Amino acid sequence: MNTIPQIISPDGYIHSIKDRKVGEPAKLAKEPSEPIEATFCFPSVSDYIRGAISEGKPYFFVGRSGNAQIGVKTDQNSSGKMPTIENQDIYIDGQIQNLNPLLDKGLQTGNVLELFKKGDEIGRLVVMDPELRIYDVRHYLHKRLFVGREITKGYYEGFEIHQERDPISGKMCDYITIELEPFQYIFEPYAITPSSINAVIKEGRSALSKIRSRVAVDLNREVLKPNELFVGDIKISLGDVYAIIDAVVEPESSRIEHLPARVLDPFRTFRDRQVELYNFGDTAIKLSEIKIRIRFFRTKNPLTVPLEKNKVKEGYRIYDLLTNSEISNLFRSIGSNSLGMILNKGNFVQIPQAQNPEGEAQFEIIKHAVVQSSSRKSELVLPSSNGVEIQNGEFRKTLQKLSVLGGINSRVFIGKSYPSPEVINALNRSGIRTFLIDSVTPSFEDDYVKKMIRLTHADHSDCEFLRYDSETDKLYTFYHGCFMEPDDKERFDKVRYWFAFYGSHTKEADNRLTIDLINQLAAKLGDEMGIAHGGGPGLMKESNDLARKHNIMSVGVAIDLEGERQLSLTTCDGLIKYKEGLRLARQDHLQKLSNLPIINTGGYGSAEELAISITSMKIHENPLAPIILLDPDNLWSHAQKQTVEIADRKYGPSFIPNLIKSCHTADEALKEIIQFLANPDNWYKKNKIPKEHIEISRVKSRRIRQEMLGEMYVEVFDTPNSRLKF
Repeated sequence: MNTIPQIISPDGYIHSIKDRKVGEPAKLAKEPSEPIEATFCFPSVSDYIRGAISEGKPYFFVGRSGNAQIGVKTDQNSSGKMPTIENQDIYIDGQIQNLNPLLDKGLQTGNVLELFKKGDEIGRLVVMDPELRIYDVRHYLHKRLFVGREITKGYYEGFEIHQERDPISGKMCDYITIELEPFQYIFEPYAITPSSINAVIKEGRSALSKIRSRVAVDLNREVLKPNELFVGDIKISLGDVYAIIDAVVEPESSRIEHLPARVLDPFRTFRDRQVELYNFGDTAIKLSEIKIRIRFFRTKNPLTVPLEKNKVKEGYRIYDLLTNSEISNLFRSIGSNSLGMILNKGNFVQIPQAQNPEGEAQFEIIKHAVVQSSSRKSELVLPSSNGVEIQNGEFRKTLQKLSVLGGINSRVFIGKSYPSPEVINALNRSGIRTFLIDSVTPSFEDDYVKKMIRLTHADHSDCEFLRYDSETDKLYTFYHGCFMEPDDKERFDKVRYWFAFYGSHTKEADNRLTIDLINQLAAKLGDEMGIAHGGGPGLMKESNDLARKHNIMSVGVAIDLEGERQLSLTTCDGLIKYKEGLRLARQDHLQKLSNLPIINTGGYGSAEELAISITSMKIHENPLAPIILLDPDNLWSHAQKQTVEIADRKYGPSFIPNLIKSCHTADEALKEIIQFLANPDNWYKKNKIPKEHIEISRVKSRRIRQEMLGEMYVEVFDTPNSRLKF
């Protein structure tokens, strides 16, 4: 088959609802409520799907995932009546049933099904065409399909491959069973209101965060009891294949069913995928025994870029699909009186700006815009600016490319300035996870930087902050505390040793010793080495230039000091800029990013940075390491004597002076650093650093860095580097 058809219909809606008794209470909480009967319409269905259903090929009705995730089951009637085909539309008789008794509480009618109205989006039709079924799943594993938990690079567990004979084609086919992840979604009874439930029905799953929490669960201890609902997770990432979850859950005898939100879309499914299970049986089953059964089908690849393994695994982002020119084009559609725009799978909606952008009215405007953007349309809708649709051929191509966006990229806020934290919260609560801003080297408050770090590297539902620089025509993404080009994230993650180079920004300072040391370190450490600096002129610029020469990752933590004639660098691999007056916040960021301080000849600022480095180690916020003083003319000799005096008087720990190493040449500094990195424990022993302080600093500094910068791996010098020799 040369042309692979689309096996999923457009979104359907409730066409009519059969007579029901208004205000009739639901059944007792121990049992599912009585369903309501309705007719569902699927407009503009393709010739292929209409023909497949007419031919009797297997098909099923898939309910909207937001409804399933609150425990509402939408399904075909069990009568087995065939759908009605009228022109290009398909009608089926179905029913809507509430399996979550919490949804009925707090409602005047006592029945959540009263909230469903004619016109509500309800789901899609799916053809399980045996001609499109993937028979050999192993051929796709780790290429277009990632299933289970990654244990080591390229190795996954938590799933099994099985075989069955397809009842129509007669061929032996693979299917997969997947274990649940140790998480579940718990509904918050006091957060459930008619408006919050209605928001899920009308807007979809983006409104779910308002009524439930994601919590850890012990799969070996917890059970799914009869007449109980469980909403959990599985691990799966898809490329250009469809995955269809079977309604039957193993073990089959348990009578646990998966609710009808059973289609996993190509490209838009990656990492965590929620599953909704209900126990229709009479026996409790351990969660660890439950396996989700999944089959796979081929699909037409909508991508205009090559399929890449790492992109399939982690999900395609805007910068994977669009050129910088196309991203620049997006900003032209923002209205002059608009706070920004919401992009939702090809649907653009302007957010009008209120007279007071931080007032309650603005949040209400945002809420209306989000609801409008959630309305799915069967045809491409071009954005409009000031009420006039943008007739732009390039825009149409751009939106077609973005059709595969999913996960945190499925909804994007596009603006010309970074929104306030309150606006970010309002958008985030509505399911918007990606923020694309047109801004040239912005400066931030300390709390704003911390908020971006926290949201970007959250364990679940993480965000992405993107910055387009129109002056350089570059796109940057926020990653572990700074903005960098997306391709540099991999380079950042390779860095094990972050050297902080402190020194003067003045022309009078002699930086030749630092330059010599960086050249020698680069030859020894390669891409394991990164340079952190203040993102300004003088030594900072020279360090940055050398890093670029050696292809070493360079991160600038700058501050708005233009009034002091310190312009920020724009050529760093990574850059974050703090607002004026946040000198200490900026210094704290540098301390938390780096683990090897190098103090060059400098002035008052360098003296402060030396004192902060010493203090950070003294209170175990930094891993214990040599503090290198590059001191050809004994500028720092008095400071070094002062630390000895403090230790002798027992005003501070006695080991601190042993960390400070004054070096008159680059060779001396290199020897000290390499000896330390080659075997930290030997270096500690030689320099009489107490073991208890070493262990405390390793634990505390690792925890603080993980919390502040969101890094999973933090170098605290607990492992020798056997390849290093001096």
